[in-house]
Amino acid sequence: MRQRKSEAVLTSARTLFLAHGFDGTTVDEIARHARVSKATVYSNFADKSAVLEALLDRVGAESASILEQVVAPLREEQDVEEGLVRTAVALALGVLRPEVLQLRRLAVAESGRFPAAVAQYFDCGPRSSLLLLADAFRVLHDRGALDVPDAEAAAARFAYAAVAPLQDRAILGGETLDEAAVTAFAGESARAFLRAHRTA
Repeated sequence: MRQRKSEAVLTSARTLFLAHGFDGTTVDEIARHARVSKATVYSNFADKSAVLEALLDRVGAESASILEQVVAPLREEQDVEEGLVRTAVALALGVLRPEVLQLRRLAVAESGRFPAAVAQYFDCGPRSSLLLLADAFRVLHDRGALDVPDAEAAAARFAYAAVAPLQDRAILGGETLDEAAVTAFAGESARAFLRAHRTA
C-alpha cells in the first residue's frame, strides 16, 4: 500500500511539475492530484524537494532501461548501417518526446537549487546512455565492423550528432518536429557516422 501511494505521488508530481514548474506546484496540489492526503505525501517524502529528487532518479533509470533495449540489438546486428540507423532514430525519437523535453527543461531550471539531484539524473540518464552506446561500439570495433578505438568519444559524437541539433530546435526554437523529420535527420547522422568510421 505504501509503495502504491508513493508511486501515485511521483506520477502526479511528474504531471504537475511539467505542467506548472517546481515553484508553481504545491504539496497540496500533488496530494489532491494523487488522491492521497498531504500527510501521506510527507510520510513518503521529506518535502517537495525530495519528491523532485526521487522523480529525477526514477526518470534517469527509466531512460537507461529504454536505451538498453534500443542498443542491445546493435551488438548483434549483422548489417551495421541498419543497426546504427535504427539506434539513432530510436534515440532521437525518445529524447524528443514532449514529456522528456519538458523534464530536461525542468532539470536545467532547477539545477542551481538541486545540483546533486540533477547530476544524478544526468548520470542515470544521458551519461548512462552514452556508456551503453560505448559498450556496443567496443563490440563492433573488436568485430572489425567499425573503426572506433575510443569508443566513449565515438558514442558521444554519434549521440549528439543525432539528437542535439533537433533538441535545440525543439527546446530553444520552439519547433514541433514530426516523426518523419526526426527519422530522416537521425538516419542521415548515423550514415555520416558510418562513413567516418567504416573499416577499410
